[in-house]
Amino acid sequence: MAGPLFRVPAGRVPRPTARLVPLLVWVVLVLLVPVALATGAPRSGMHQAGALARLSAQPDGSGARLALLAEVRRELATMKDSSYQHKTDVDAGEGGYYFDCSGFVDYALAHSLPADLKVLPITTSTRPLAQDFEHHFRAAADGSAADPWRAVPTVAQLRPGDVIAWLKPADVKSRNTGHVLVALENPVQNPARSDEWLVKVADSTTSPHAQDSRGDDADGLGTGTIGLSVDDAGHPVGYYWRGGVSTVLKHTEISLGQPG
Repeated sequence: MAGPLFRVPAGRVPRPTARLVPLLVWVVLVLLVPVALATGAPRSGMHQAGALARLSAQPDGSGARLALLAEVRRELATMKDSSYQHKTDVDAGEGGYYFDCSGFVDYALAHSLPADLKVLPITTSTRPLAQDFEHHFRAAADGSAADPWRAVPTVAQLRPGDVIAWLKPADVKSRNTGHVLVALENPVQNPARSDEWLVKVADSTTSPHAQDSRGDDADGLGTGTIGLSVDDAGHPVGYYWRGGVSTVLKHTEISLGQPG
């Protein structure tokens, strides 16, 4: 520590109690600093991979969810600029995140759960697309010791860190194969539409959801609320792009995946 803790004006002699104050400060520092260094949070950038590995190793699967969720939240917190594009281009140091929906989830998995990314199929591109996520989650319903992914049977069972994927509806004209998102909160049933569950998500898109962080004229990475429509068994059968707001229900194939 540079410089004295206090100054005494020239010609004045400090009272004994005044001399005790800096001494007590130093005693407290000597006692507490080693404890803080031993028990405090690791410095920025240190042990991040180890921490994520410990999270993902939790036996109930919640650790993997938390690892993916932590990476998504890190990107949202450090983002300074983002736009939707099919070529992934990320400069994390500058806070620039440029990708489409699957590029976002691919990138997040690569930096939190690389084994989960590795097992995903690649069919029509050089990396997993939305349709690859949806097909894999549907196939994961039976479970496999070699596959970390597990299917989430119903929308009510979605948890933060789970992944939602759907196929492009037949009446939607787009070059995209569908859409893929990460759940940020537990779903909440819409009291105005009994078949709809509202889910706060993170994704990269050109069109905002309800309660969206991007605003009406922005695209790229952000958060918002979608609506998932379910059948009598609670399985997803369609989506409302703007949860609780959209009046048009898009029926399509939707699968939910739990990382592991």
